[in-house]
Amino acid sequence: MAKKNNDYFELIKKQTAYCVEASNLLEKILCNFNSESINAYKTQMHEIEHTADEVHHDILKKLSAEFITPIDQEDILHLVQIIDDITDALDEVIMDIYMYHIDVIPGRAVELSEVVNKCVKSLDEAAENLRNFKKPEKLHALLIKVNDIEIEADKIYMDAIHELFGSDVNWKTLIGVKAVYEGLENCCDLCEHAADVIEQVIIKNR
Repeated sequence: MAKKNNDYFELIKKQTAYCVEASNLLEKILCNFNSESINAYKTQMHEIEHTADEVHHDILKKLSAEFITPIDQEDILHLVQIIDDITDALDEVIMDIYMYHIDVIPGRAVELSEVVNKCVKSLDEAAENLRNFKKPEKLHALLIKVNDIEIEADKIYMDAIHELFGSDVNWKTLIGVKAVYEGLENCCDLCEHAADVIEQVIIKNR
């Protein structure tokens, strides 16, 4: 009996589903923030991140034993690493809130978390359509959507930093809030990087 190849498209989609779970949780936490619940938030987010890590390692294990893959193995490796980085980055936002003793979440951080969630969900949609890379019309549209949302996040980030440094908050708060803003913006940057890898897959297979 011939060996059945692994469905890497399904595995990548499984991986991005954990990104969505983490971004949903992050938005919920920031929109309804309670500093007394920070340890519970850390635990919840870390559980998602840990499970996502297991999926990532499972994909790497399968790839190490696979000779034939539907797209270049190098592209799969690159893509699944970036997707894993997205989940890590979402987890790190909560860690920054904890480490810098942030008691109040600024409105701009809430706004940015909503945009991050949109970006992650758009990437998840793109992952769902990755298997159609040879007929990429819908996939192209989703990749453009990811890039457009990343641009939106950049603008909010710049305005947020401008407002932060123009305020009279104490230096400890400034450092902590800046770290949170940077962490949120990094989540969207990583989504854009993942979209770029998918775009390269389309170009290679024209």
